[in-house]
Amino acid sequence: MRARGGHAAALACAALLCGCPGEPETKIVDATAAEHGAALFRDPSVAGTTFNAYTCATCHEARPGEAGDALLPGAPLAGAVDRPFYWGGQEADLLGAINHCLYYFMRRDEPWTADDGDAQAMYAFLESLPGDGALTEAAAFTPVYTLSDPPPGDAGEGERLYERGCASCHGQAHSGEQRLVNSAPVMPEEWLEDHPPSEYTELERRLVFVEKVRHGSFVGYGGQMPPFSLEVLSDQELGDLLAFLLP
Repeated sequence: MRARGGHAAALACAALLCGCPGEPETKIVDATAAEHGAALFRDPSVAGTTFNAYTCATCHEARPGEAGDALLPGAPLAGAVDRPFYWGGQEADLLGAINHCLYYFMRRDEPWTADDGDAQAMYAFLESLPGDGALTEAAAFTPVYTLSDPPPGDAGEGERLYERGCASCHGQAHSGEQRLVNSAPVMPEEWLEDHPPSEYTELERRLVFVEKVRHGSFVGYGGQMPPFSLEVLSDQELGDLLAFLLP
């Protein structure tokens, strides 16, 4: 069955289990559409390619507070089905907003349609999340289009911000240990190698870093990095990050 109008529906999910040698055992598991959507929320296979390692949970928490101290670029998804628009007013349709994420950050070629089972399961999951009060209002999202050098920062605070908001994708600073994908540069060494002083002034290097953080893939910089809005990362906090990474 399909989940239409957000109603939970029973799904038959087949899972291949590793057991004795020979043919794998197929186990049929009954789950609701919302449960299937919850699994998709943390599953990189939604991109339809083996090259993707990102999930919805990479940038979003389902309910406020679930991600703890992590600094995530995306808003909590509880209440999303009732919000009037998304991406700071750039998208009025929830499915359209989901497809933006799938295309820009997970590199999915074919967008979901309203008839896709995975899209319906994801909707059922989002509809199941509590969304009273402010959670149903459009999430504040202020992209920074005009670049400027942020104020001088504190390297110690920048290190803490890096652990909260950067290490999950880029890995540990200087080593890249535990980075999510090899295409995420080791910070700051690999990033500095890509922007050598023979081609960039010190200020230009800083502004390119600011542009990457502020614009990300969605605003057209390229790569798979999402934009960090003013609501998520202030100019002063960006200055702290620069003090840690580009002293």
